[in-house]
Formats: sequence, structure tokens, C-alpha cells
Amino acid sequence: MASIIKKKSKYSTYYVIAESARVDGKPRIVKQWYLGTIEKIIALAEGSTDKEEPRQIDCVSEGAIAVLFKIAEELGIREIIDQHCSKRQQGMSVGDYLLIAALNRALAATSKSKIAEWVESTALHLYMPLQKDKLESQNFWDHFDKLDQEMIARIGDDVAKKAIELENIPLDTIVYDTSNYYNYLDVLNPSELSRITKSKAGRNSLRHIGLALAVDRDHGIPLFSRLYPANEHDAKVMKKLIDEIFEQINAAMSDKKGITLVFDKGNNSEELILKLDESRHHFVGSRSPYHHKDLCRVPLEQYREVCVKSGEVLPVYETREEIYGAKRRIIVSFNESTFQRQLHRMEQNLEKAKEELSSFKRKARGADGRSTMDSIKRQALEITDRYHVTGLLDIDIEEEENRFKVSARKNFPAIEEAKTRFGKQILFTDRESLQPGEVIDIYLDRYIIEDAFRITKSDRWVKMDPVFHWTDSKIRVHALTCMIALLLVRIAHKRARTNGFTHGAERMLELLSSVNTAILLYPKSTKAVRVRCSISKEQEVLLTALNCQIPHSR
Repeated sequence: MASIIKKKSKYSTYYVIAESARVDGKPRIVKQWYLGTIEKIIALAEGSTDKEEPRQIDCVSEGAIAVLFKIAEELGIREIIDQHCSKRQQGMSVGDYLLIAALNRALAATSKSKIAEWVESTALHLYMPLQKDKLESQNFWDHFDKLDQEMIARIGDDVAKKAIELENIPLDTIVYDTSNYYNYLDVLNPSELSRITKSKAGRNSLRHIGLALAVDRDHGIPLFSRLYPANEHDAKVMKKLIDEIFEQINAAMSDKKGITLVFDKGNNSEELILKLDESRHHFVGSRSPYHHKDLCRVPLEQYREVCVKSGEVLPVYETREEIYGAKRRIIVSFNESTFQRQLHRMEQNLEKAKEELSSFKRKARGADGRSTMDSIKRQALEITDRYHVTGLLDIDIEEEENRFKVSARKNFPAIEEAKTRFGKQILFTDRESLQPGEVIDIYLDRYIIEDAFRITKSDRWVKMDPVFHWTDSKIRVHALTCMIALLLVRIAHKRARTNGFTHGAERMLELLSSVNTAILLYPKSTKAVRVRCSISKEQEVLLTALNCQIPHSR
């Protein structure tokens, strides 16, 4: 039963609605609703409430912060970092600084001098205590200097182990590869990591750092990462890191089953394969068609059709050959569309090379006497190398009175030989129980690590390059924050996909980053009112899929 009750305070008289009920046989007020003074009640009845306007409204981005911070807390990232690198209980911890840097890398990569400004634009202060005066770039550098190379490796490994446990990541198949990231470090600056190498970003004039990465096959969650001097050969790097990879994976496995390690032909070496033979682990690797010309000449009539998980049917030829001291299972597949693309590219390159050689012929005919036969041959070879048609064009050079006559014609036998390699993928493995289609599926899933590298080189999300750091120690911490950022994003995407989200990680981050919250401050109150801004249906579905409920007020 409800009734209106008049109450008096020291300063005014006000009214409440009181609901009564019997408790243990006695009447008691069990609930009350405040109505206000008689003047407010009259104003409310007459419809003239004169609603109070807020004195300040701050709009901040909350969706992505809420999702990634929640995952970071479930993983205990700050605690793991602080266990390895503790400091006095004074101000923000090393774990706080690294997590802030990782979130910034994941969502809006900025320089450390602009992180404080970025934090102001987000709702991060609603999730962790922040000291705004401690977010200057020097504070980040001071705390990053507390981490040495061994600490960084242990932190990365421990965070990955926790992710495996938290997300129940299957470890039956691990995909491994390497990439490099450019920086602007001056050539005179001493550095073990930053070296001139062939740039995967086309920045061959700049120094680079190398990153070795191993991810799970299903979601591309980083399980192991190490930096290395960028000019080291991939095979040498993998041979050096394979024991650490095994140690990391073995520590996270609850049973004694071996993993299947997937890698491309650039990582092949006899030492690596022999080490895998001696372990309980398995591998699926690839071989260059140039090293198996006899296999490439096998006519397609001897291939049999195999269905892969994409639904595509591929012609496949299976055999055994001696590779690295033992008979290995070899699976050769042929893809018609790949064949057509490679054929088209070769024909284009031949025409471009012939066109450039035509200009070179005129230059050679007008030689001024300083050119030699060797220099002319070298320049002609540079043209064919540039278009990857060396050997496919026969170059003849004749010298006549200090002038040179250059002619080029197609080498049809070499062209036909090249065609036998087009569209062919050669895999080798020690997995005897798998069907050929399953082996092909495992290798094709290497796209997941290529996607991980792609997102770390994007212009907006989880951005790792260019590396604006000038010492190896800072570069290593930078890489750690980027790998933590990638881990958080991949776990979020895994959870979203599990609950029906069908788009990529970039679309997920785009939707989450535009989920905003308005924080309102009123003149007569010191308590802020928090209101989530309107969102689209797609954003609402995504937040539900991620089990992220942003309250409308706090």
C-alpha cells in the first residue's frame, strides 16, 4: 500500500511516496520515492519544471577501451608485468604504463608525447586510476627503461600462456613466419636490431627490425614473438628460435601430443628439419618448384582431384623424395587461376623488358667509346633481372668499332620450362595420417599470420611501423606493446566471431571506437552523470556478442 508522507528537514519541507507492508506481522515502510518540495510538485503538475542544464559535457570514446581493457584485466597483464618488473608503491606502475601504451597502439597509435591527449579523448579514466600529470612522455621512457631484454621476453611469453589458458586455444597447429618493419634510425646510430635489408614495405633505403612470430591456426592470436637483426636469413632465425618456441608451447600444453609447425620455404634448413625429426613435433612446409623441376614436369593426367575445405577441387600429385637426408612425403597441387596469373605476369614482364631493351639498343649503338663489352652485358642483365626474365630472353651483343649491337629474342625452351612450374605448390610433411587435402588446408591457413603482419602495418590499428625509437631497448619495449595490442585485438575478434560477428578485426575496431559516452556535470552537483550516446544496431549486436554492457549512468 502506497501513500504520500510529509517530511521536514532542517531547511525545508518535502514529500515522499511511501510503500508499506507487514513485516513480521507489523506495518513497515519498505520503499520510498522522493517527490521534492511542494513547489516542485506544483511545477511538475503544471508542466513547468525548468530542467537544469549541465555546466559541462565531455564526449569520450568508450566502446573499444571497455572491450580491450576487460580482456587485459582477465589476462592480468598489469600484474604479469609488475611481477617481472616491480617498483616502489609510488604512483603508476610499469604495468600501468605498458598497458596504456598497448591500448594506444591498438586504437590510435600516437607518439608518447601525445598519449596524454589521447587518454583525455577516451573513457580510460573510468576503468583504471590515472594520474594525468604522470602521463608525460618522459614518464613512459623512465618506466620503459626498467625493462631489459630478458624481462621483455618473459613478459610476452607469460601473457601468451595466460591467453592460451583463458581462451582455451588449441595448440595442435602453430603457424610461424617473419617480417620486417622500417624505422628512421640514422645509419651512424649503433644498433644490433636495426639493419639495412630487403624491405617488405619497399623502403630499401631505410633500416629495419625483424620480427619472428608464431600464432594459432584458427584466430591468429600471437603465442610467441622475438625481435632479431633484420638482415639475418629467415632459416637462420628459425633454427635459432625453434627451441624457445617448443619450450613456450610445451609449457602451455596439458598433454604430451606434439604440435604441427607450419612454415614457408624461406625457413627451410637441414638443421631445422633434423631437429623436428628428433622431437615429438611435426611440420608442414613448402619447397620451391625450382628445386623440383622433375616433379613440375609430371603431366596433369597423373594428378587426382582433391577437395579442400574452401570447397575448391584441386588436382594433386603425391609422391616421396629424399629431402634433408630422409624420404619425405611430397604433395604437389595445381591451381589453374594461379597458373593464369603467373603466365600473364611473365608475358607482361617479357614485353616490358623487351621495350626497355629496345631503348638500350639505341644507347649501345651510340656508345662514346668508354663502354666495354662487360659493362654493356651488365646493363642488359640488370634490365632482365629487374623484370624477373633473366634466362627467358637471350641477349646477343656484338662489338663494332667501339659501338655495340644488342639483340634480344625469346628463349622458348626456357619459357616452356617456366610454365611447368606455374600454378604448382609443393608441400612436404611428416604427417602420414593426414589426407592430402588436409595437408593443403593446414598450409593454406598461413593466411592467418599474413593477416597479423598486415594489421600491424596498417595506418590505424595495431600500428607497429615506422618505429620512432632510437635505441634497441626502446625498440624491444615498443614491440612488446604492439604484440600485447595485437593479442587483445585478436582475442576480442575471436570472441566476437564465436558469437556471430562475421566481419574482420578492422571493422570490429571501427565499430567499437565510435561507441561514445557523454559525461555530464551539473551546477549543483559534484557527481558526474554518464550517458552512453546513441549507437547503431550493428554496434549494439557487437557489444552484446562481446558481453560488454556500457551502463547509461554511473
